Amino acid sequence: MPEGLFRAGNFELRELVLIGSSGKEVDLSASVISITLFEAIDQYTVTGEMLVQDSVNLASLLPVIGQEYLKIKLATPTVKNKNQMVDFTENAMMVTSMDQKMELGNGTVGQIINFASRETLMNDRIRINAVLTGSCDKIVEQVLTGDFGLQTRKPFFHEPSADNKKIVAPNIKPFGVMKQCEVEAVSRKFNDPCYLFFETTKGFSFRSLASLYSEPSMITYEQFIQGTKTKKGSVSFEEDLRGILSYNIVESQDSLFTNSVGTYGSTLITHDILGKGYKKHIYNYLDNFDKEHHIESTNSELNKNKRKDYPVISSSIITKDEKRLSDFHGKTFVSPINGVGNDFSQQNEFGETPFTPRQPQNTVQVRNSQLSQLVSGFKVNLEVHGNTALAAGDIVEVNLPYTAAAKTNKKELYDPIYKGKFIIHRLRHDFYMTDKTHTMSMQVVKDSLNESLPSGYNPEIVKDSGPDCHEVDL
Repeated sequence: MPEGLFRAGNFELRELVLIGSSGKEVDLSASVISITLFEAIDQYTVTGEMLVQDSVNLASLLPVIGQEYLKIKLATPTVKNKNQMVDFTENAMMVTSMDQKMELGNGTVGQIINFASRETLMNDRIRINAVLTGSCDKIVEQVLTGDFGLQTRKPFFHEPSADNKKIVAPNIKPFGVMKQCEVEAVSRKFNDPCYLFFETTKGFSFRSLASLYSEPSMITYEQFIQGTKTKKGSVSFEEDLRGILSYNIVESQDSLFTNSVGTYGSTLITHDILGKGYKKHIYNYLDNFDKEHHIESTNSELNKNKRKDYPVISSSIITKDEKRLSDFHGKTFVSPINGVGNDFSQQNEFGETPFTPRQPQNTVQVRNSQLSQLVSGFKVNLEVHGNTALAAGDIVEVNLPYTAAAKTNKKELYDPIYKGKFIIHRLRHDFYMTDKTHTMSMQVVKDSLNESLPSGYNPEIVKDSGPDCHEVDL
């Protein structure tokens, strides 16, 4: 049995201190009931809340006025690496509000304290007035760590981008600069325009989806009976950590949403403000699929056992003029460009134009398609035992059981769609102090399949003769 771990989901609260605006410190370790943390790859910072039992009217005594710091340190007992803990002691969280008092009896009330990363409040306090140059990842680093920006000292995991930009920030919030860099960055290694900026309990990240997909799988989740004993008669708590406590399939392919946002087909019209011309660019998901990075194939390159993955929609013919789903362009984008080559609208101090121009024809439609698949793709909500080594953006393997009254000839153990590699899209940590239990609610998603979907000729059913029209007297 791993040292310090006596059951799956166990955790250690190593520090919990509230620091008031006067500098006074209050240890909340003995009075906290629960702590919840939220992180996601589409959320710029970590947020959370905790429930404490208050018998001394802490809100008035300290007092709590929204200018407090909160030091938190939690860890799964087996974790030794500091980077795999939840550690906000050197970079404390900030209290944002206190609400929902509830009577617990004997003069004690339950009080909810809401908190967030310091950078959340810093973003609302400052404005960037600067000319920023360099690659997009370096510009993000300047804003994140520089004295004129968020001044964070947290770890920053960034992927080099293949560009040289000049961004004029005219009195905008730091996260506004991050947003612009997300949209314009293209990975130097993967040639992928799907960059994301987000914070987890491990630090900040500015990385492309391809970079996240290429990381090794952290753990495999399956459904089995908890507490199953080994041949030696002991319970394997490491195996229990891999067990799925409960799950539900969120949705699979919302066709109304995917059509309206152009997930599988879109048109981009670029207007060259220098050359005075325009071009039309067509995006077709099925035609572009093998040119893009998807979770199964990108991840398998790590293991040097290149596996092919397949689109999440069928290539069936759905109209009598032989069109597929991706042949319909549900969204049109319009964007200006500054000619070809370098950006002639921006100069350096020597009057040269070495900067990379906006290239929406290489980024907008691919980015729109792949990011919208995180919203409408094959998603599963999992309830599992807590593990502080996991964070949003990590890759996990999930094998959901094949449930059917009649088995097929393949005798599948796992659902052919809901198995394989998934990325953690959103993650919620719940730490309960009464029984020292840590659970995680995670939403995982995948943008490709291990097997191709059946396809054929399946046109929409419409009446061959003309419509029945009836005049109505009004």
